Amino acid sequence: MASGVAAQERAFLSTLPAERGDRRLALTFVLISVAFFLAAAPFAKTPLIPVIGFIPMYQSALAVSDFITAVLLFGQFAFVRSRALLVLASGYLFTALMATVHVFTFPGLFSPTGLLGAGPQTTAWLYMFWHGGFPLCVIAYTQLKGHRSEGGRARGPIVVASVVAIAAVGGLALLATAGQALLPQIMRRHNYTPAMLFVVSSVWALSLLTLGLLWRRRPHSVLDLWLMVVMCAWLFDIALSAVLNAGRFDLGFYVGRLYGLLAATFVLGVLLVEHGRLYFELDRQNRSLETTVRERTERLLQSEKVATMGSLLAGVAHELNNPLAVLLGQAELMQRNVTDPGLMSRAKKISGAAERCCRIVKNFLALARQRPPDRGEVVLSQVVEDALELVAYELRTDNVTVHRQLADDLPPLWADGHQLHQVVVNLLTNAHHALRKNPAPRQISITTRTDADTGRIRLEIGDTGPGIPLEVRAKIFEPFFTTKPAGQGTGLGLSLCRGIIEEHGGAITMESEPGRGTTFTIELPVGPRPSLAEVPSTVAVPAPVEPKRILIVDDEPDLAEVVIEELKRDGHRTEFAPNGAEALAHLERQAFDLVLSDTKMPVMDGVQFYRELERRFPALRHRVIFVTGDALDPDKRRFLESLEAPYLMKPFELSAVRNLVRQRLTDVLAKVE
Repeated sequence: MASGVAAQERAFLSTLPAERGDRRLALTFVLISVAFFLAAAPFAKTPLIPVIGFIPMYQSALAVSDFITAVLLFGQFAFVRSRALLVLASGYLFTALMATVHVFTFPGLFSPTGLLGAGPQTTAWLYMFWHGGFPLCVIAYTQLKGHRSEGGRARGPIVVASVVAIAAVGGLALLATAGQALLPQIMRRHNYTPAMLFVVSSVWALSLLTLGLLWRRRPHSVLDLWLMVVMCAWLFDIALSAVLNAGRFDLGFYVGRLYGLLAATFVLGVLLVEHGRLYFELDRQNRSLETTVRERTERLLQSEKVATMGSLLAGVAHELNNPLAVLLGQAELMQRNVTDPGLMSRAKKISGAAERCCRIVKNFLALARQRPPDRGEVVLSQVVEDALELVAYELRTDNVTVHRQLADDLPPLWADGHQLHQVVVNLLTNAHHALRKNPAPRQISITTRTDADTGRIRLEIGDTGPGIPLEVRAKIFEPFFTTKPAGQGTGLGLSLCRGIIEEHGGAITMESEPGRGTTFTIELPVGPRPSLAEVPSTVAVPAPVEPKRILIVDDEPDLAEVVIEELKRDGHRTEFAPNGAEALAHLERQAFDLVLSDTKMPVMDGVQFYRELERRFPALRHRVIFVTGDALDPDKRRFLESLEAPYLMKPFELSAVRNLVRQRLTDVLAKVE
């Protein structure tokens, strides 16, 4: 954070290091000033016509310029908190006030001797105080560089510095008017006295000393550089208007004051240029920030859309799990019980369609990030063949020709075959939709091979469609971005594809050229199966156990009926309860050897039921099996994972229920023995 503040401070003249270009510009101004000074110096004593109106115009401009400079420097102090800057701002305020007082006391302007009780010496001494006070402030500036004010509000130090400047002007004005008798006489009418030479030489020497101190104080900031230009003009001002000339209204008097005006405007001009630059930089930063905020807001909205859509899909998936479990169970029972070949074929078709629905549900849950990939050994070429079979009819009816070059020697991937199938189907569908806009011939090419350089498996799916415009290529993988007409696409497909491929450690890229089609390339790593995932080639089926009494707790009677019928195959006696409260009533009336319970039910859900069972029937706490279709609730997932009790996710095969019941009863009997 400190480095960020330091970087911001470098944007100000007082802290910005002077560069070569700044030095050249400042030197140019000094050389021009020297040239004009050398040209005017020999004629400094040349008398000119007195122009009384010149004084108020000149000093009004001077006062306004110095006052604005003071305000800008005070503003920089409020941010930088440099004591040197505070003193310099006070110096400019001092000169603005002194110029104002000086013009009011100038003889012959507002009254023969000037206002404010001025006398013959007042204006001359105010000039000396004015031109001696500012160099003192600059000297203090050079000595205080690097000193920062304490924390707190900047208003206090600014008020104190302003009061000190006002008080100094007031005190010196009082000395030059009411106390002028205490001061040496340096003016006789419009001409100088011999004492003037000593006084003005001292003031000039003080300005020269200030210039030397500024030069020695390194490294120079841009403000230091222009203060040196100011002090050079200040020296020329004093030399022409108070040393080399003879008195008021000669050439030196007029030209010297022009140098004074230039000295006042140098720093102001640079400050105004700096503020203009800062304004444009601020505008640029604001535009950049607005763009960043807009992009992040869009990404946030997209994330919220994905999260909302994911939750919706997972909710739909949960609602489908129960009827799918019934459908799968009934289809499995039908295949076992019928002998008619026609009915057997229909049962298999029903079972196949139900299993496909189950895979879709799993993909929904994957989109909602509610389940990890179900990985196993997968041959990518076979996944492509299955996907082509699924979309073959649509491609054929739209006269789309598929050219395939599928390698036969691809090593197996450790991947989720259903998810990869979904990716390939999505890419084929997108290619098909793109080709609809093109006249024949319409072609899709599919290639699988092993990359010799990386060892990864590559899948390339290309089409001869119109291609993807350059301006939308960077957005095609963003959620909810689609180029299809309303109602023909959600914009989720490619986003989901990228998520699936990246979860598998791979990458998906796209190349497209307008008028020449699009090619998507997928790279997937080939690696050994994780040791934790190794399973025996054949899964041992638990041996049947003696018939037991089992309580089935589920709010879906149709699903409970299927489970009961499956368990009766092993001779078990079953009772049914639609919720946890009625299940407890059953347990009060008779003993059970095992409880098979759902987790999401009305009246009393599975979690509450288990807590009551632990308290009232502790012997049954190790005789519970849970089934659930609620993949959304993280609390229930944590509950299930924390138990010693096994659980099944809906939808499930009936054989899995029967085998799990056998295994649980076997384990319970082993513990009893």
